Amino acid sequence: MSKDLTKRTGPTKPERQEPAVTDPASRLKHELMKDHLDRLFGKDESTAAPDNKSSRVLFAVANHAHGPGWDRAKSLQRLMFDVAAGSDLKMKFACWGSDNSSGVRRFRIGRRWIADPNEMAGHMDKAECACGCFVHVHSVLKQAVKENKDQPMRAVVIVGDAFHDDEDSLAEAAICINQLRRAGTTVFLFQLSNDHVTAHKLKYLARVSGAIHLPFDPRTQERQFSEMWKAISAYATGGEEAVKTTGGPAGTLLLEQLKQAPMPVIEAREHVRVNRDSSPDR
Repeated sequence: MSKDLTKRTGPTKPERQEPAVTDPASRLKHELMKDHLDRLFGKDESTAAPDNKSSRVLFAVANHAHGPGWDRAKSLQRLMFDVAAGSDLKMKFACWGSDNSSGVRRFRIGRRWIADPNEMAGHMDKAECACGCFVHVHSVLKQAVKENKDQPMRAVVIVGDAFHDDEDSLAEAAICINQLRRAGTTVFLFQLSNDHVTAHKLKYLARVSGAIHLPFDPRTQERQFSEMWKAISAYATGGEEAVKTTGGPAGTLLLEQLKQAPMPVIEAREHVRVNRDSSPDR
């Protein structure tokens, strides 16, 4: 008689699964820590945009149409094309339209990539940007991630005076910027106002995602701003090597900012208050 014993089988105990991270703040913290560890162990997934597809820029303007800010944005896109003369620079225009059912301005984006400054200016003239309260920077960044999968971009340039994202929307925006950064796309946040709450939000995004925040006061910074825009235009068409060739203080500053990595952990003191009536330091 066989004395072989067989192991009695029964229902196996299911493996313990970690709870899904769903809220934006937790997802952002998880991504930041993962990015930090990847950099620490030399596994950073950041890649450069493909050279043959890199001269694409998404240009989003959050300002009242046909106002001073709008006219400045038209001048900026023309200057970018001037600096990029002889390259294959293509730009796509975006703005914000009427309210959605939640009272937030709808994000609108053009269908075509444009390679001529006059055509771009004409496209902007036809737009009816209805910006004002409840404009979310997250909406353009979410669309930029989708655009980048089909047409890799060198940069996303967002120009505006005020944004009204709440904490969840800001966390989602930071997640999108991190996704773009890992794909080799840099996000530039130009603030054409002295709105302190908006400045606090955009600085927060720069700290936690690697975006570049550039506040602009036309009364005191016209020359510096113009030089920085030229450096960014060079970057849009040729990457960091083109910026090095351009040189100058603005180019040096831009290269330093491009090297800054996102902060690994959001500490309690780094959380941003986004109530419209609160000050940045409260």
